[in-house]
Amino acid sequence: MPLYRLLLALLVWLALAGVAAAQSPMDLDRRAGVHDAWPHMTMLADPQGTLDLGQVLARTKDFTPGAGANLGRRSGAVWLRLPVQAMGSDGRWVLDIDYPPLDRIDVYLLDGQRLERQARLGDHIDWAQRALQTRSHALVLDLPPGQPRTVLMRLQTTGSMLAPVAFYTHERFEQRESREQALQGLLAGAGLILLLYSLAQWLMLRDAMFILYALTLLGTTAFFGALSGVGPQHVWGSFSWFSRNAPPFAILLGVCGAFFFALRALEVARYSPRVAWVVRICGALAGLTALAFAAGAVDYVTAQGVGLALGPAPMLLVLPTAFKRLREGDRAAVYLLLGWSFYSVGVLAIVGLLSGLLPVNFWSLHGFQFASLVEMGTWMLVLAERVQDIRRGVARLQMDRDRMHSLAHTDALTGLLNRRGLQEAMAPALAGCHPRSSLVLYLLDLDGFKPVNDTLGHDAGDELLVAVGQRLRAQLRASDLVCRLGGDEFVLVVPGISAEADARRLGEKVLKAFGEPFQVAGGTCRVGLTIGYALAPQDDRGLEGLLKRADAAMYAGKQAGKNRVQRGAAGAGLASQVPAA
Repeated sequence: MPLYRLLLALLVWLALAGVAAAQSPMDLDRRAGVHDAWPHMTMLADPQGTLDLGQVLARTKDFTPGAGANLGRRSGAVWLRLPVQAMGSDGRWVLDIDYPPLDRIDVYLLDGQRLERQARLGDHIDWAQRALQTRSHALVLDLPPGQPRTVLMRLQTTGSMLAPVAFYTHERFEQRESREQALQGLLAGAGLILLLYSLAQWLMLRDAMFILYALTLLGTTAFFGALSGVGPQHVWGSFSWFSRNAPPFAILLGVCGAFFFALRALEVARYSPRVAWVVRICGALAGLTALAFAAGAVDYVTAQGVGLALGPAPMLLVLPTAFKRLREGDRAAVYLLLGWSFYSVGVLAIVGLLSGLLPVNFWSLHGFQFASLVEMGTWMLVLAERVQDIRRGVARLQMDRDRMHSLAHTDALTGLLNRRGLQEAMAPALAGCHPRSSLVLYLLDLDGFKPVNDTLGHDAGDELLVAVGQRLRAQLRASDLVCRLGGDEFVLVVPGISAEADARRLGEKVLKAFGEPFQVAGGTCRVGLTIGYALAPQDDRGLEGLLKRADAAMYAGKQAGKNRVQRGAAGAGLASQVPAA
């Protein structure tokens, strides 16, 4: 026999075997615990959705074996016919259709042509009126042991029609539900934690990037809650509109947030303004479609179609930007591309599933969830990098601010405080002084500085001024102030002086320190000091008043022969108190 005839005969035999299997009753054996209905189930399409039970019973011969549980996106209704027979002594079984977004499922239990029981399931049924308040669409059937029965199901939905039909014993059904609830709880908990983290970051940093990511998480988590059934079971069961319409509405919200989040997180406008405009338009389209769907201006099928079409778009549009950032050494781009590699597989899985291209099984139903969880985790790493960037930016701004403050408040040559810096530092120092703990302000003028400057040059003069500042600093405590007012005038401020004699002794110590020569321009030179000082609060309580008294004392010292320490006496015309600036 030629090979092609052998193959043809094999195909015919397989087809006939499939028809025979579909026509034979499904024996429900409690030892197995669970039975997939599709190998024994036949189907009849009702494109107009007009057939009733009597018409369907008259067309039993028109039923054909089904290709599988994924019936794709279709209009109208589909009738499923399943002959069953309970084995053993217990005929109590759970009929389960594990795709929560199905709108309406009419179940008929028949004894021959006689209707024994009728029930209605689906997400259009109010939660309180459901036969079993479970995550999936489930119904308990009491089948007489050893007697054949026929289960007819009419399915109608506005979205994708997935119909994973199975029979469970009560124990196996609870076991499966417990595992699924635990899994969905973990996945939803992870999404909730990430959502709360994003909101907390937004509250602390006030960066719109985090609120956009929170919107993405909210939409994605709600979509998975609707797809798995835990959303209506535990969260929005009494909100009938959302129970019926959550999948497209949630995914549109998530996609809208994803567009604008990716736009901001990757700074797409900086790399490609045109792509940034396209991303904005797509994000606006997703958001407006969600609003129009909520308002009833867009139907379910259109909203789902827009969501499926735009779902992969954020990744595809900003992928070139991610590669550019990767070439620039941006670690966030590494995390992003890693997450998107998982996410792309998940998107292909969910699009293939909802388009009728993939079979219904655990991985096709949960693959997008797992991939999205990985992607959400990598996005959190991206956000962490962005937080670090923000903190580094804040630190740079603070450093720049400190640098500008330092430039404005210090002398560029010596690094000592200037007049403005002295005014700022004196305010708290003056506030804390009192007669038993006085503050002394010294005004110093160099004796012999001009000859050094004229003889050795201005560079040597500058070098000498720096050395003078260092020598003055060496005579004081770290908490004391040293300031250069300009030229060869310096100010010392020393708090915590208990008596006027202590102030004079410290002034004499500073004066004595200038008895040693300075090393300048490869040689040595000598300069002296004339010091005038005033005490606060005894002489004055303000900076300007203290400076005037110290200045008067210093000039009196100059006239008396220089190289001396002299206190400023209270005199007419000197303000008793001038506020410090």
